[in-house]
Amino acid sequence: MRWLLNKLAIKPLCRWQKRAFAFGAVLIAMGACIFVTLLVYPHIALDAEKSNLTSLTVDIKNGEYVYHLSGCAACHTSLGNGSKAAAGGKRIKTPFGTLLSSNITPDETFGIGDWSIAEFEGAMRKGISPDGYFYYPAFPYTTYARMSDQDIVDLKAYIDAGIAPAAENVEEKTLPFPFSIRSGLGIWNIFYADDDNIVPTSDGEASPELRRGAYLVEALGHCGECHTPRDALGGILRDKWMYGVEIGEFNPAPSLLNSPDALGDWSKEDWRRFLKAGLLPDGNHTGGEMALVVDEITSKLSDEDADAMTVYFQSLRGGDER
Repeated sequence: MRWLLNKLAIKPLCRWQKRAFAFGAVLIAMGACIFVTLLVYPHIALDAEKSNLTSLTVDIKNGEYVYHLSGCAACHTSLGNGSKAAAGGKRIKTPFGTLLSSNITPDETFGIGDWSIAEFEGAMRKGISPDGYFYYPAFPYTTYARMSDQDIVDLKAYIDAGIAPAAENVEEKTLPFPFSIRSGLGIWNIFYADDDNIVPTSDGEASPELRRGAYLVEALGHCGECHTPRDALGGILRDKWMYGVEIGEFNPAPSLLNSPDALGDWSKEDWRRFLKAGLLPDGNHTGGEMALVVDEITSKLSDEDADAMTVYFQSLRGGDER
């Protein structure tokens, strides 16, 4: 009897068995993710097909404003190598690898000139290309999902009419395995693609300035993409909104909270001078990537919108103060 029990006893796994088991578990998990994504994707694509944006009247002047405030030029233009505006090729560093921004000029071969408004909306709000694959969230579609219908329509109209086509093919960069499996982003989107506002502004107590500021920051300007910490999978930590990031491409992207250890002593005038001209309260100018953000994005703000963003930033509190 003892002999039989010894035979049936489960022996401890050796090192290679543990590794094989762990690898198998990873493969099973990835397979499950891909399976669920294949179930979810058709419904996401169908939503884009149902776009009603074609009924809206376009405003190209507003589209130009949205183009600048949403950072299209800043991310999709590679400075210093003779590349045309919005022709892509800018290197974007992420914790998971380096990507190249795409060509968003109206060129019909290498750009987005042949995209329908439904396809453009699908990219902006769902992170799905016309060919059906998922974009990496280095393209901030999780933020652009909050954009208004009118701004999306106007933006596409301006790109089509106001940007010169560029027949420049941008090499597609692929992240290392397992991030190279784009279908897994469908699962990522389920957990992180949340288009709800971070700062609630629909309770009736929020002023028009605060509501406008929230839209400019949380939908168009995507400030939180750089100034908010992320978890291990690259998802924004909503409870750490604008707390600042110590390590990253911007090294660091400081806290934007209205608190004593951040920007609590900035006045309305300080904020306007910074947003419009990149001038810090001590008289110095901002540098690095933020200088590009000022040049290409915030310097284009109207005075009213600069003030609205100021109201929003001054409403931010950390921790229990929120």
